[in-house]
Amino acid sequence: MRYGRGALRAVKVLLDPFAALGVYLLLIAFVLDQSESAAGLSITCAIIPFQLIMATMANALKSIEVRGSIILNMSFPRMLIPVSSVVTESVAFSGSLVLIPAMMIAYGVAPTPALLWLPVALAVTIVFAVALCYPSALVGVWYPDLQPFAISMVRALFFIAPGIVALDQISGTARDLLPFNPLTGLFESFRAAVLYGHSPAAWELLAPLAFAGLLAALTLPLYRREQPYLAKLVG
Repeated sequence: MRYGRGALRAVKVLLDPFAALGVYLLLIAFVLDQSESAAGLSITCAIIPFQLIMATMANALKSIEVRGSIILNMSFPRMLIPVSSVVTESVAFSGSLVLIPAMMIAYGVAPTPALLWLPVALAVTIVFAVALCYPSALVGVWYPDLQPFAISMVRALFFIAPGIVALDQISGTARDLLPFNPLTGLFESFRAAVLYGHSPAAWELLAPLAFAGLLAALTLPLYRREQPYLAKLVG
């Protein structure tokens, strides 16, 4: 496991989302004392995309440093380094998808045709993760001491999005402001496809895509400008 090899690595991949879900189920059951129907499935719909985003970002923060020897000794397209973080974590993340049918069975939620929207929501999540990887890779190599802070910032986005409590359970000013958090659309698109049984609202898919597009427009040129000098940064 320490070196990312062996059978126990696969076990860890499967257990990570269950461990995260357990924390929030305890919060719902004993701290918030909510009786929301299918609360575990609702939380799963937030944890699934968030697990991929967090794991990808953590990988991207160290992606250039970890590949230092390859950067110094081989010629290859440096633009692909952040994308490799997404590919690596997406493969590992695929095991966590077992949470969805497991929770649907546990809460007696029958699949509907809306479940066909789940691959679309997953694709939007991957696009979002790719856009986040480029600035993460630069932050990781420019300001390595800020890596824990960057992870904490993204984790904070989970708590100011409808992760623990679904959007339709929130009212007032918070309800009006939460859609500006790009994670809100991701979480709600998963809930629409899996829990509510209807197609996601257009904004739930378009808002994260718009954020990803803006982030890519701002950071891709910067990464492209810096990539010829990566060898100096890791040398």
